[in-house]
Amino acid sequence: MFKQQANVKQIGSHSYTSSHHRDWTIGPTLHGGSVAAILYLVAETHFQTTLEKYRQPDVLTLHVEFLRYCTPKDSTIIVTDLKRGATTCNIQLRLVQDDQTKVMAFASSTNFSQSLGPGAQTDWAFHPPPKPAPSFAKVLAREPDENWIPVFLHGQIFPLPRHWTYLIPRGGFPVAGVYEAWSTLNHGRMDAATMALMVDMIPSLSDTLLGNDGLWDAHKISRTAEAFAEEHPGQVCNLTNSAAEAARASVINNTVCLEVEFKKRVPREGIQWVFTRAEAKQLAGGRMDLDVTLCDEDMDLVCHTRQVILVLDAQKRFRDNKL
Repeated sequence: MFKQQANVKQIGSHSYTSSHHRDWTIGPTLHGGSVAAILYLVAETHFQTTLEKYRQPDVLTLHVEFLRYCTPKDSTIIVTDLKRGATTCNIQLRLVQDDQTKVMAFASSTNFSQSLGPGAQTDWAFHPPPKPAPSFAKVLAREPDENWIPVFLHGQIFPLPRHWTYLIPRGGFPVAGVYEAWSTLNHGRMDAATMALMVDMIPSLSDTLLGNDGLWDAHKISRTAEAFAEEHPGQVCNLTNSAAEAARASVINNTVCLEVEFKKRVPREGIQWVFTRAEAKQLAGGRMDLDVTLCDEDMDLVCHTRQVILVLDAQKRFRDNKL
């Protein structure tokens, strides 16, 4: 879905264009995860075309610096080759709108089908451990799951989540700063570009930590879903948002930078269900860190991200409409 909407085109050996879509907008700006996914697609295309002879078709890392808000219009992406090597290549990507640099990014390549060295198991695990995975077939058949509640999100402010169904844990999110969910596309499967998008498609952990009943407060979402599930077991809880709600928001997240590390190649056929765990270690003085981990249906690691976020006055975005 996203790949078709982005419509990335190579117009030169080191230059690309990308389209945009109404679904990607949050107020007057483009969603940061959508911008990251565009840059992922450009990097992947560059590794598979201009740098094809190095046989490193996969994106290993993508580091994105958001300099200015991107607006809902087409973009030009200029690529600079920084290093070409036998094990990895490094490139710089510059996203331009209206002759102004909006985003800078850096990407490295690899070939996940080739081993570069040794491997070993670690004792890493999610803490706290997530609830047992649901029976996805039963969830899709609208049968209730003892641990997860299906939720559908759609609204005026950020239309993109309407393409997914989410499963949020019964009992809410008792550990401050920790959010988790399962998600699936309503039509189709998720490719690697969608992974780059999904690392930025979670409720607001600033709203959640502050408990402000904001637009994307995970506690508020959980309470609504729990109440609905009591009355309608197994059915999908439909949640909406509106411009009027956004106008009452107290804070909004402004991502300074985002770094994605892929742990493996996403299968050609895509992934049906993805598990997301998001964790914030600290919110202090309007500055917040955020780690997001995505796993497939078997709880194998797909990718991990780290973000630095500024938690700002929401009116900067919605009431004053300043970019």
